[in-house]
Amino acid sequence: MAKEVYRFSAGERFVHWCHGVAFLLLLFTGLGVLLYAFQPAMNVFGGIHVTRNIHRVVAVLFTIGMIIGFIGKGEGARQMRRWFKDVINFGKDDFAHAKNFGIEFFGGHKPFPPQGKFNGGEKLNSMFTILGTICIVISGYIMWFASGPSLLLQWAYPIHAACALFMTALLIAHLYLGILHPDSNQALKGIFTGWVPAKFAYEHYEKWYNEEAKETMKG
Repeated sequence: MAKEVYRFSAGERFVHWCHGVAFLLLLFTGLGVLLYAFQPAMNVFGGIHVTRNIHRVVAVLFTIGMIIGFIGKGEGARQMRRWFKDVINFGKDDFAHAKNFGIEFFGGHKPFPPQGKFNGGEKLNSMFTILGTICIVISGYIMWFASGPSLLLQWAYPIHAACALFMTALLIAHLYLGILHPDSNQALKGIFTGWVPAKFAYEHYEKWYNEEAKETMKG
């Protein structure tokens, strides 16, 4: 077996990092806008008023980035559309993995059917991220422009905050799996260089490994 296989293209890695950095910046500035206790930390940006403007500008860029990701013609956009099509195609093999994802999350192991490029647990995480992103973007613009019925505006605030907390929880779990988990952290190199250990790829994404990864092996 080869030592490494190419898992993530440059376009995929670019989209991943843009989304991640934008979310972290939105989270940090959003906490400053929402909670008084965080406002002193906003002096790093020049104060709370500047922070609000940064939050809005990044939100617009975040939104534009998502739109381009689905209608653009570059490699990153093509990969994003492929990712979206893949994660919403949730079959019985994905379900078999997802129902035992909690065991895997806490370091255990349980047999599951061969998985594609993204396993059932990763697909669930992606779908939750998509749903949370849509809700946080829509509620955010309603709050910003204070448009529509008053009841809609009143609900936008708790929905925006709840989605932010929910997506932060997803981020923490994502970081744990990618950095600290003794098994899945082998995938971390892939988001920097594109390459992951071949043995890891075979054990976790056997279907993808057999169908596609063999064309990009090295070592």
